[in-house]
Amino acid sequence: MRWRHPLAALLAALCLLALSACGETSAPAENPEQTPPAETTEPAPPADTPETPADPAPAEDPSLTQFRETLAEGGYFCGLAFLGYLPEGDPAGLEELLQAGGYGEDYPFLADLSQDQVVDYEGDEVYCLVPRDPAASLTVQAWNSTPENQYQGEVGETLYTDDQGQPVVLIGNVSDVIPNLQVTLTGEDGTELLWHPALGLCDSTLALPATPKVYDFSRYDTLELPQQAADFLGTWAAEGASLTLREDGSAAYTTPAGEAFTGTYYVITTSSQYPEGSVLLELSAEGNTPDFWGIFTFTPEGRTLTAASVTGDRLLDRETVTFTAAE
Repeated sequence: MRWRHPLAALLAALCLLALSACGETSAPAENPEQTPPAETTEPAPPADTPETPADPAPAEDPSLTQFRETLAEGGYFCGLAFLGYLPEGDPAGLEELLQAGGYGEDYPFLADLSQDQVVDYEGDEVYCLVPRDPAASLTVQAWNSTPENQYQGEVGETLYTDDQGQPVVLIGNVSDVIPNLQVTLTGEDGTELLWHPALGLCDSTLALPATPKVYDFSRYDTLELPQQAADFLGTWAAEGASLTLREDGSAAYTTPAGEAFTGTYYVITTSSQYPEGSVLLELSAEGNTPDFWGIFTFTPEGRTLTAASVTGDRLLDRETVTFTAAE
């Protein structure tokens, strides 16, 4: 067939092209300015989000805080007390002892001490130490006094350590006259207390260290303290030597060569190691470290006094000496 008009032929060709294009799917044109999507990440927390607070430290017992303030006001480094005796040193009786002595009422924080704050060693004497400084460090060690070291004592095993200034109860002392514990308390400023818990030889009150300054909060009115015997008091002489025992607990001994010693004596009443009623003599030529240390039984009879050595140094270098009352 032959087209008569060229324009009609061109229009027919365009229609055929349009019909064939309708059967194909066109791909979308790429946009050169479009950027691919970023990888998905977890959102970062805001910079000002607060961290979870740690559990607060338990608040200190108000009675302990008040006691520390009392120590600070008086310039005391720590508080010390003799609480009394425990039958056979059994810690199970500690609560009853505190209540009987009035400590539970006056110092409630003592009733809340944990088992870790009770040092239970050999013996039945009970002491307490309360640091003024909450940052003080404390070490408690065994203190061994034996004939092998001439009863001068030496440090043994470590029984307790603490660096938070906690109060502590100390149970020890098999012998009434020889301590078996050593306490070292160091304050944050470096001040140090070195102490062997024991009772004084003259009046059975707490034996306090010379330095630093400490506060004795013992309640002696609730304790049954032993009384000094009176039947051996006086001045006694034997073979040029003299022995003086006074009511205030002081003593003096002069050897035949004229060497003079002065010091104290103490009557042993509850020891399981030495005879009841035996007497400890601690004498010195200089007034400091004992040069003469011995335990004796004294038997007075009329105007004579027989001294028998139990342990330690001996009078006139003999086991038994009979003195006569001095004129």
